[in-house]
Amino acid sequence: MKEEGRRLKAEGRKTNRMNLSFVLFFLFSVFGLLLISAFSLQPSAFAKIYIDITSPAIRKLPISITSKGAFEAKAMEWVIKNDLEFTGIFSFVDPGVPGAEMTVFIEADTSDGIKVLASINDMIENREVFKKQYLGKNMRSIAHSISNEIYKLVTGNNGVFRTAISYLAHLSSGVKELYVMEWDGNNPLKIVSKGLMTSHSWSNDGGLLFYSSEKDHKWKIYAFDLGEFRERVLFHSTGLNLVGNASARGEVAFSSSRDGNSEIYVVNLDGGNLKKLTKSFGIDVSPVFSPDGSKIAFVSDRGGSPQIYLMDPDGGLVRRVTFEGSYNTSPSWSPDGKWLAFVGMKDGKNQIFMLKSDSTELRQLTFDGNNESPSFSPDGMFLAFDSDRDGSRGIYIMRVNGGEQKKITPKHIRAMSPKWSPYLK
Repeated sequence: MKEEGRRLKAEGRKTNRMNLSFVLFFLFSVFGLLLISAFSLQPSAFAKIYIDITSPAIRKLPISITSKGAFEAKAMEWVIKNDLEFTGIFSFVDPGVPGAEMTVFIEADTSDGIKVLASINDMIENREVFKKQYLGKNMRSIAHSISNEIYKLVTGNNGVFRTAISYLAHLSSGVKELYVMEWDGNNPLKIVSKGLMTSHSWSNDGGLLFYSSEKDHKWKIYAFDLGEFRERVLFHSTGLNLVGNASARGEVAFSSSRDGNSEIYVVNLDGGNLKKLTKSFGIDVSPVFSPDGSKIAFVSDRGGSPQIYLMDPDGGLVRRVTFEGSYNTSPSWSPDGKWLAFVGMKDGKNQIFMLKSDSTELRQLTFDGNNESPSFSPDGMFLAFDSDRDGSRGIYIMRVNGGEQKKITPKHIRAMSPKWSPYLK
């Protein structure tokens, strides 16, 4: 029996090492910088913005994409087209057909790894505006990088095509697992399994995932290091402890019922300097720092029904910001801090809304089914959320104007609570 135990432990260590190697490869080849630029003609040299994405009336830029060489070139062409199409600012012209104002050429060689040459031409001015060679091991990673280059060339802004979305997969009653996938739903990777899990969020640098779990029969808040593939307990106590998000200063906001009533707390990333921010007769949950750390949005029923409030990071100057409807929850800040996406109940169903943080403008973005857990992309142009509109709860993404709502998880998987990562290095 002892020998069998040693064998199982050894196999377990081997499996953990294999898991770690896979996670590191996944994160740093799919999302990380596994690319080498042998030479490049940088678009910043021209400083021309083709499309102003802040304009209320955006015209689509006609673009054609041509691929040559290994089979992977055609696959990359498809990935790039899928990336760019979702932005809503490109229209696609078949290669060789007149009308394209920009052409993209991709040539791939897989004789030794993956070597890709990408070039972009401005057909109006008849000049090459970008040229770069990529060396790597992951076809999709290179394709997403090219998409980012095209998007930045056209808009002047960073693209989100090398970001990730974390989410919870509901396997059976009460059992959820934490996954991470590419922004478009590809390459899902299990990060944490077993146990009852609820809230989770990313650190500002994308290196940590915070999550709440009762897997050891006590509600604890964990910090999972994606580089080391290991976790540590950030906070634990009696009662229910649900993580919010982290501030730019390195504090993590969360709710806890450690004293009997659910209140808002903050704690440092090392687990020290615990501070209680709210003291109310209501239930206070779902705290999220604004991007600049100057405010915390949270949900409270102190006024009789769940509503969204703002307060200063020290707990002062509390004010209510939602006034329409009797149920408003799940606040999420836009990266510029000007908007809050949230869940509001309308006609008996949960829908996604956007509210200016000064309460001056309200927009409804979803209308079909029950829609929950909005999360902004790091550029503020898109939202991830979950919905049961097709009969099975899954993860969707959409533009911030409510357009192009698209499911990115398979129908056979019950997926919920998406959190969009920051830009990943």
